[in-house]
Amino acid sequence: MTNGHLPYRRTRYTLSLFALNNPIEIESIPMVTRQSELIRVLGSLAEDLPNPLWVALVDNDGLVVASVPPDPPAEPEAFSAMTAASVMMGERVLNEIAGGNLRYTSVAGSDRQLLTVALSRERLLSIGLGPEVPPHDTFGPLSRRVPELLKALKRRFGSEE
Repeated sequence: MTNGHLPYRRTRYTLSLFALNNPIEIESIPMVTRQSELIRVLGSLAEDLPNPLWVALVDNDGLVVASVPPDPPAEPEAFSAMTAASVMMGERVLNEIAGGNLRYTSVAGSDRQLLTVALSRERLLSIGLGPEVPPHDTFGPLSRRVPELLKALKRRFGSEE
């Protein structure tokens, strides 16, 4: 599935069932893993956003958990570290002005902007956008897709159960 430049892959396996000593092959049953589900949801969010450069789930240490596309125009290590740094800066500013809990940060430059959404204390959503995209144009897609992303993060998968 793509939106022109954000492809992702689903993991597929073949399952064999044995009934009365007669194997029955069922081809290409999708194996849903946490990573494949996160990539699916991030891909859906990317399709809804106005020309994103990347959409990534980042932990609070600045490490990429999942990202689309697989080869973004900026280095994942760079944008993930800056995602965490923007949250640290935003929290410091809000603390100084008694602004409450951080919800999102937006850092805009002449060539690119970084929108960071605080999903929880441990997880951040990093979105790269072109300079012409107003951050408020992302709020509708985010309000539709963030609950799905949070659900995927809470869900137990296969070997975790």
